[in-house]
Amino acid sequence: MIKLIAMDLDGTLMAPDHITVTEKTKAALEKAHDMGIKTVIATGRTLSVINDVLKQVPFVDYVIYSNGAVVYDRCKGKNIYTSCMPAKVAERVVDILESYPVYYELYANGVSNTQESKAGFFKNKDLPPEFLEFYMKSLVNHDNLSEFAKHNEIEKINMFYFDGEFYDEIKEKLFEIEDIAKTSPVSGDIEMTYKGVNKGVALENMCKELCFTPEEVMSFGDADNDIEMLQFAGYGIAMGNASDDCKKVAKYETLSNGEDGIAAAIEKFIFNASKPKLLVSACLLGENCKYNGGNNYTEEVANLKDKFDLIPICPECFGGLPIPRVPNEIINGRAISKNGEDFTAEYEDGAEKTLYIANECNCGYAVLKERSPSCGFGKIYDGSFTGTLVDGNGITADLLDQNDICIFGESQINKLLDLFDF
Repeated sequence: MIKLIAMDLDGTLMAPDHITVTEKTKAALEKAHDMGIKTVIATGRTLSVINDVLKQVPFVDYVIYSNGAVVYDRCKGKNIYTSCMPAKVAERVVDILESYPVYYELYANGVSNTQESKAGFFKNKDLPPEFLEFYMKSLVNHDNLSEFAKHNEIEKINMFYFDGEFYDEIKEKLFEIEDIAKTSPVSGDIEMTYKGVNKGVALENMCKELCFTPEEVMSFGDADNDIEMLQFAGYGIAMGNASDDCKKVAKYETLSNGEDGIAAAIEKFIFNASKPKLLVSACLLGENCKYNGGNNYTEEVANLKDKFDLIPICPECFGGLPIPRVPNEIINGRAISKNGEDFTAEYEDGAEKTLYIANECNCGYAVLKERSPSCGFGKIYDGSFTGTLVDGNGITADLLDQNDICIFGESQINKLLDLFDF
C-alpha cells in the first residue's frame, strides 16, 4: 500500500511553463491525499521560490528542497532534517566561482542569495519570461557572497554558465572537491550540495521518522538530481520526458509532465490498486465469446466494476477455440464436443493462460460462468448434452481452485460482497 508520494517540480509536477500545476494532476494528488497518503515536493529550488506552487497544491505535507539539504514539515512549520555544507567547503567553492565570469547562487535559510556584481553574467536558458520574472523577485542580493558563505549555513550552491568558454575548466576544478555532491539537471548548470546530500537520502530520513518503508513510497522525477529518489522508492517512476539516466534506474515510466504523467500513474497504481482485483468470465460482462457467438451478460456482475478491478477472461478463447464453436461438456475429465471431438488440450491451454493472468494480477478471487465446461464450479453438465447437472468443476475452475483462487458463480454475487463486507 502506498503511503507517500514524493515529486520533483520542474519537468515533473509543473506543466512545461514551470508555473502551473494542471487541474487533472492537482485533482489526482488531492484525492490521494484525502485517502491519507502523504504528499511531498522534492525540488532543487529553495523554499522561497515555491510559494506559488504551494498555493496551487496547499495540501502538500512536506517539502524537500535545495536538492535534499533540508526537509520542511509544513504542518509543524519547521525543518525536520538538514544537511548543509561546512563553511570551509562552501568557501572553497565560492573562491573558485569568484574567479570566473559566472552567475551563481547560495541557498541558505530557504532563500536564494546572489551577488549584485554577478547579475550581468546571467543568461536565460529557455525559461518562460513569466517564471523568470517571478524567480528574480525571490532573490536576495548581496555585495559579497564570499563573506556571506563564511557566516551562514549553505544548503546548496547553484552555478549558471552557458557561454561554454570556461565551462570545462570550472567543472574540473569543482569536481576536484571531494566534499561536494554535484548534479547537472540542465546543460550549463551545476548544482552542488554537501557530499552524501540528495533527494533520496532526504526522503529516506523522512520515511524513518514516519516509519514508512521504501515499498510504501512513490516518487516521480525527470532529471539526474532525481535519480537517488527514484532508486529509493518502491514505486520509482520516471516521467515520459525524463533523461535516459532517470529512465534506466526507474522501476516504472509514465507520461510526460505535459500529459499529466503524475495523474496517470496515481490512477494506475493507487486508485485502481485500491480496488480488489477480480477475474470475471468475459461472457458475463457482455462479450460475445459464448459457444454460439452470443454472451451471458449479467447486470449484477457488470456492476461489480464499482467495487472491484475487473479482469475479463475467456479460457476457451485463450485456448484457441473459435467463435462460434461446437458446444463441449466434460466426460471423464475431458472436454468432448457434441460431435465427439476431444478438445481437452485447448481447454487446458486456456486454463493455464487464465491462471497466469491471475498470478500476474495478484488476483485471488473470480466470478465464473456457472455450469460451463471451462468455468463451472461445483456443478457442470454431465456430458450427455441433455442439460443434466452433476457434481464437478470445469477445467479452468478446477485449476484455479487448486491454486487457492476463491471462485463464485454469477448467482453467488451476494456471497462475494459479504466476504468483502460491501
